Amino acid sequence: MNENLDYIELICEINPNSKEHTDILGAYLSNIGFESFMETETGINAYIPKTNFKQDGLIGLEKQFSSFKIKFSHQIIKDENWNETWTKNYFEPIIFGKELVVRASFHPNFPEVEKEIIMDPKTAFGTGNHATTYMLIEEILKLETSLKSVLDMGTGTGILAILSKMKNSSFTYAVDNDFKAVINTSENIIVNNTPDIKVGYGDISILENELFDIIYENIWKNIVINDFPILTKHLNSGGIVLTSGFYFKEYEVVKRAGENAGLVFQYVKEKDDWAMVKFIKK
Repeated sequence: MNENLDYIELICEINPNSKEHTDILGAYLSNIGFESFMETETGINAYIPKTNFKQDGLIGLEKQFSSFKIKFSHQIIKDENWNETWTKNYFEPIIFGKELVVRASFHPNFPEVEKEIIMDPKTAFGTGNHATTYMLIEEILKLETSLKSVLDMGTGTGILAILSKMKNSSFTYAVDNDFKAVINTSENIIVNNTPDIKVGYGDISILENELFDIIYENIWKNIVINDFPILTKHLNSGGIVLTSGFYFKEYEVVKRAGENAGLVFQYVKEKDDWAMVKFIKK
C-alpha cells in the first residue's frame, strides 16, 4: 500500500452475500481504483487512498449488478490509524495451533509457532480469514507435501502455494487470471522467502503438459465444476484435489461433477456454511 496517506473505507452490504458476489464487486471496485479489500459478514469493505477517491465513480453502483443488491457508505481512515484499524477490527493473526500463524508484518512475532506466513492487508481474499481458505490451510497442514508437485489454481494471495513450499513441495505453480493477484502473489513469495514458486497469469488453459500430485482450487462453484476434467488430466495417479469456494448446501453438485470427471470423493468439511471437498485420482 501507499504510505503516509489517509484512506477511504467503502462499506458495502451485499444481498444476497456470497463469495461469487463479493468477487464480482471486488473486481469492479478494483477497476475504478480501489486497491484493498476485506470480506465481512455482510459483504466487503474496500479501500482507496483519499487522494485517489472520486465519488462520481460510485454513481449508479447500487444498480450496477442484476444478480445482487448493494447498500454502501464510506468514511475516512486517518493515516496514523491505518495499521491500528486493521489490527483491531479486521485482520487479526490467524493461529493454527503450534504449526502455523498467518499475520501481517505489523503484528507481533509468535516465536512458539513453527511456521509463519506474512500477509499484509493489500487484499483479504486469501489471507486465511475466510472459511474456505481456513479449511484449505487446515487440510494442507495435514497433507504430506514434501517433494510433491503442487498446483494452486486461482491462487489469490498465493497463501496456499507458499504454505506448500514451506512444507517442502517440489514444483509449485500458482496461477490466477487477475493480474493484480499475480503481482500480489509474487510480492508475498518474496516476503515469505519461498522463491521457488512459479507464478502464472491466466486461467486453466495456460497449463501445458505439467502433472501434479496435489491441486487446490478455491473459486466459484461453476468454475470448479467446469475445470474438473482438465484438473483430472493434469493430476498424477493417486493425486489429491482440494477444492472450496462454494456453500455446503452445494457440495453434492460439486461431488457429482468431480466423480463424473474420474475423481474419487473422500470427504467434505463445513465451516460457517462453506464447504471444502477432498478428492483423489485412482
